[in-house]
Amino acid sequence: MHSMLNRKTLLAASLTLCFATSAFAKDLSISMYADVTGFDPHDTTDTLSYSVQTGIFQRLFEFDQSMKVIPVLATDYTSNDSATEFTINLRQGVTFQDGTPFNADAVKVNLDRLANPANHLKRNSLFSMIKNVEVIGPYQVKIFLNKPFGAMINTLAHPSAVMHSPASLKAYPNEADLSVHPVGTGPFKFVEWQQGKDVKLVKYDNYWQKGWPKVDSVTFYPTPEDSTQVAKLKSGAVQAVYPLPSDLVDTVKSDPKLDIQRDPGIYLYYIAFNTQLKEFKDPRVRQAINYAIDRNLWLKVGFAGLGEPSTSPLPTHVQFYQKQTSPDYSYNLAKAKELLKEAGYPNGFDVEMWSSNKTDRIRTGQFLKQQLGLIGVRVKQVPMDAGSITQKLWSTPNPADAKVQMYYGAWSTSTGDADWALRPLFATESFIPKGYNVSYYSNKAVDADISAALQTADMDKRKAAYDDAQKLLWADAPVAYLGSPDNLVGKTKDLSGVFMLADGTLLFNQAQFK
Repeated sequence: MHSMLNRKTLLAASLTLCFATSAFAKDLSISMYADVTGFDPHDTTDTLSYSVQTGIFQRLFEFDQSMKVIPVLATDYTSNDSATEFTINLRQGVTFQDGTPFNADAVKVNLDRLANPANHLKRNSLFSMIKNVEVIGPYQVKIFLNKPFGAMINTLAHPSAVMHSPASLKAYPNEADLSVHPVGTGPFKFVEWQQGKDVKLVKYDNYWQKGWPKVDSVTFYPTPEDSTQVAKLKSGAVQAVYPLPSDLVDTVKSDPKLDIQRDPGIYLYYIAFNTQLKEFKDPRVRQAINYAIDRNLWLKVGFAGLGEPSTSPLPTHVQFYQKQTSPDYSYNLAKAKELLKEAGYPNGFDVEMWSSNKTDRIRTGQFLKQQLGLIGVRVKQVPMDAGSITQKLWSTPNPADAKVQMYYGAWSTSTGDADWALRPLFATESFIPKGYNVSYYSNKAVDADISAALQTADMDKRKAAYDDAQKLLWADAPVAYLGSPDNLVGKTKDLSGVFMLADGTLLFNQAQFK
């Protein structure tokens, strides 16, 4: 009797303990550097908002940790050789969080919405090649394009290409309303957004991936001040900081309760040269600047040395990346000065460099200014807030009126494919305001390669075209290629499954506490 009682008491105690622990460990809090802009991924352009949205929504295809495309709401696909027709089979047994079934009709409604310019969605340009979507069966759609587009499946994996519940699209035809009533097929349901304060999501009980999610809720807290973010992590107020500012890496490392999740990134940091200016018309000047920058030191100054210097116009983890060796832009002041002298600038020249006013951009900008000063290129740093950059840089209707001389920025290849790394930055068709070619760079051979790679679904043909484009762009240097910092998340040691994809989005759907 005695031993029986003990066993019962012990069992009850261990159950209580077990429940107490799991109750304690089921709510996840994450600090992030800013607030979201809304909850309609079709109309979103910032990575931070996409990160929060990935808990609510899913896409037909998504990326794994090494940026390879994997089927999620799709199961597989086929395409014709000319990359103008894609047939996609869909996952069965999936419901939206409002109970609406996920099927071919839902896919058609969403892709039609994205592809229709009349909706004025910010991500329409990514999907403007969709001519129409046909429902072939309850779980099969066929996408017809108005031109060959070999990067279609990667584009469907872009964070914007989510599936909204058709019922919520109908209930909230107004963009502003839809953006605060998100309903997807993801593991977490939207509860509330208190602007500037927090975003709260809770577990969706009928989520199709059995056994997930492992946490009951996720709350995001916008915290612009870096040191406050880390103080919250150290005190246990949050269990993760996204992303971890690199100058606080040591603070986190020194705390035995904390850990750093470190993953490679595909943000290419670069300095664009306005090639319409006399100085930057000459490729020797552009090459000189590429030789004048110590990329490893740039990584140290800006990103605690965590990342990799550029070895191609494509970041390493982008599909079709090919390392470039000629020219070899390793740090070489003598070579830089010699090229400037050849180009007719033995004493250098004065130039303005625009950038965002984020702390890390100003700090690395100062370093770049100092480096270029050593070859006589006298840089005046002009940091701006996001609104000014949008207006002064990205909204100039006529290339001839562009006031930019140099621009220090970064670009994320958020489709994981070479097309989205090269076409927006270097194609003639992408001059501002249509794209992001802030260099106003135009090269017929590069345009031909970018175009050829989209004319086919054949991977070998696409690779050959991108190999050639990388070689031409590397030598012609329309920008100074700097590098790709690693993605860092600060977290508590007992938390796993929270990490950043190479494109900078945070994944937390597999979050669990040990």
